[in-house]
Amino acid sequence: MFGWALRYFALVVVVGIGFAWFQGSGGLERLNEAPAARVTASAPHATASSEAWQYVVEAGPQGHFVIEAEVNGVPVTFLVDTGASEIVLTTADARRLGFDPHRLEFSQRFRTANGEVRGAPVRLRELRVGQFSLYDLTASVNEAPLPVSLLGM
Repeated sequence: MFGWALRYFALVVVVGIGFAWFQGSGGLERLNEAPAARVTASAPHATASSEAWQYVVEAGPQGHFVIEAEVNGVPVTFLVDTGASEIVLTTADARRLGFDPHRLEFSQRFRTANGEVRGAPVRLRELRVGQFSLYDLTASVNEAPLPVSLLGM
């Protein structure tokens, strides 16, 4: 069941990003102007044979898919980014989650549209979007300034 839910969530994210890309983007600098996307969850019929959950994420006015999530019980704003291969936290979000960026080992290297950046591996106990939760996830803390955390694939 967990694998099915993860694949479904990934599909929704991929479709949403594709739509945002198709509509055009105003760039990350305009991200702060856009309110977070609306996430809704419903379970119309949860039975032994049907555990159908539906999540709807709507693009903000600039075409970005921004999700308000909870990481380890702490609210975190994410830009849904299928171009990112991991969950990437800003240093500010990492601090709020209890990770001290000065004590992290920035041993990972990532190639981005802005060149190579370094990241520090961390583990997230729980990532929750609406009623959907994932547990024990790998993530990275971005060493370079980043305007918003990224929810990658």
